[in-house]
Amino acid sequence: MSLQPRLIGVDWGTSNLRVMRIAEDGRVLESRSDPRGAGRLTPEAFAPILQAVAGDWLDPALPVFVCGMAGAPGRWLDAGFLPCPAGADEIIAGLKRPDPDGPFIIPAVAMVDEAGLQDVMRGEETQILGLITAEAVAPVIVAPGTHSKWVRMDGARIRDFRTFMTGELFSALRAGTVLGVGMGDPGGDDAAFRHGVERGLATSAASADLFSVRIEMLAGRVPLSGTADYMSGLLIGLEIAAQPRSSLAGDISIVGADRLTIRYQQALALAGCATVRRHSAEDATARGLWRIYEAFSQ
Repeated sequence: MSLQPRLIGVDWGTSNLRVMRIAEDGRVLESRSDPRGAGRLTPEAFAPILQAVAGDWLDPALPVFVCGMAGAPGRWLDAGFLPCPAGADEIIAGLKRPDPDGPFIIPAVAMVDEAGLQDVMRGEETQILGLITAEAVAPVIVAPGTHSKWVRMDGARIRDFRTFMTGELFSALRAGTVLGVGMGDPGGDDAAFRHGVERGLATSAASADLFSVRIEMLAGRVPLSGTADYMSGLLIGLEIAAQPRSSLAGDISIVGADRLTIRYQQALALAGCATVRRHSAEDATARGLWRIYEAFSQ
């Protein structure tokens, strides 16, 4: 018996859109991608784009759940944010719709204290819910990317988190500083990456150590072809070094693209982390959308 779609899941990132036909338990039957990300869209543009990308999938009998930047201020609908600790129950209570027949838009999760908003995530909360199983969830979840999130869990709820601009900083340094002169793409020099991680883990002066990208090349310790890997390792090492030791002592889950999760797993091993598991961001998002829909339907 073939699986039937139960849900249309939408992951609307800043740069890209992904629409999925989702069956029982978050299994993806089919997906489509589109480069029209939320970052450059006005509120009235979202519905026509979704119709253009997946209109033949849309059916009144299939609910549509949307995570990511579609719920940011100035986008499809400002879905607001939920303060930590937050889990599926809080997210369901915070769902919003642009109109009575429109899709359900998932709110952000935020760190809030007496001074107000301190940090925010949009989309990662759905991935995190997708990693929760009946058996267990890792006490620390890392979602690397343009803005890496380090999340501490309290059972099935997000306890707190912190954002690191690692990916965006890498791009900015490569494109706009002397460090990027002649630099290629990362991914080809594992030794340079490890060297960078070790430097990042040991540093106490980040801005000074960033200049080591150029010095290591001039000194002949890292070839020009390896400077991108060295700088990537250095920035990831700095990110890991900023974590409290308690966050590195237990199980860690990494959710993201294969290329990044492999690199973070290697870096965490150099930092002495023994149990690190990698998860696909696409799979986790689909399971998280299903988990939210399933709990909403009960």
